[in-house]
Amino acid sequence: MKIGDLFHFTNNRIRIMMFDSKEVFYQTVMEDDTLVYAKNRTLSYYRTPKEYFENNSEFIKHLAFTEKETEIHKPNLPLRLNCFSGLFWTNKSFENESEFKEFLNSANIDQQELKGLEIPKVAIFPTSQQLSNKKSTLLENKDGHFSGKNLMIECFRIQSKYVKSEKPYFSRFRLIPDGREEKRLSGIGIYRLGIKGNLPSYYLGGEISFMELESEQSLIMEK
Repeated sequence: MKIGDLFHFTNNRIRIMMFDSKEVFYQTVMEDDTLVYAKNRTLSYYRTPKEYFENNSEFIKHLAFTEKETEIHKPNLPLRLNCFSGLFWTNKSFENESEFKEFLNSANIDQQELKGLEIPKVAIFPTSQQLSNKKSTLLENKDGHFSGKNLMIECFRIQSKYVKSEKPYFSRFRLIPDGREEKRLSGIGIYRLGIKGNLPSYYLGGEISFMELESEQSLIMEK
């Protein structure tokens, strides 16, 4: 499987936008192989577990990204970064770098472990604690890239207004035959979402992606 490849999947013709060891991101295509939403400057990619995709898809042909598609979607960027357990987003931004470093140390995270992004602009979507995307913020860096430290300080600032200090986790509820099921997800992480104004977009989440949350049974709360 390569970026740009065409497959039959879920009764659709789809094109691989990007993938990693856990997830495949894709978009539907028309019979002439063009993306259905090619003109959309803002969109979220469809996603599915990589193992499921490999077992339920049929390869059609290779079709490499054009230079323009590569420039817009930037498939070389990570699908996930700075995913850690043992801590959660805060309801206050950090006053300075020393305060942020102390916070990381309290969770046994070395600042050197933080990964950055090799792009000058990125759209960051904070997330409500009930798993809904909120209004995005555009981050810009005049140096042409974000260090892991600076990226995370900005992300904590963006997410802070949606965090309740007494609730250090995201929660997802759904109806089941004998009542209602709750899953709780703690930790922090940054996950690729799609594009916003033709710029890469990411959402702020927990230690695993929200797609992985759906199949993770260990996060179900006992009634």
